[in-house]
Amino acid sequence: MDGSCEIDISPSVGKFCAQFNNIMAVLGKYNNEMAAVYLTNSYWVPSMLYACEIWSLRNSSAHSVRVALNNSFRRIFNCCWQENPTSLLFYCGTFPALYTVDQRRIVFYKKLKHHSSILIRTIARLCQYDILSVAAKYGIYRLDNSVSFIKKSVWKTFAASVL
Repeated sequence: MDGSCEIDISPSVGKFCAQFNNIMAVLGKYNNEMAAVYLTNSYWVPSMLYACEIWSLRNSSAHSVRVALNNSFRRIFNCCWQENPTSLLFYCGTFPALYTVDQRRIVFYKKLKHHSSILIRTIARLCQYDILSVAAKYGIYRLDNSVSFIKKSVWKTFAASVL
């Protein structure tokens, strides 16, 4: 332990890869791509990103999360490993992993800010500037916006980066 709040999520990434490989083996060589995307988004991504709302990631951990999801889409669609899967993610309605982490963090802290407990609201205020700096990347400058506005803003930013 080095005293920082950064975490190593390699066990979660390893679990994701193992689960993904298992389901791809079950689906077989001639799998249904959209079924594989659905299963990836419904089961494995949530298990890999469990508690991401409170993560403070090292660059290497963020990179491993990004690579795991990108490689899963490359494998589902049988793409070249050098190709960027961003357009595949977009057309499947899937965020890149770090967009998902950012969106979850913003929504989580929005909920904390409006919690009934004064202690939890106070803790949320301590993290407010950090979360607002993340939210600003998506054109969100207040945490009073609706959850749907937050999700649409993150999606619009992702879509603009693809198109």
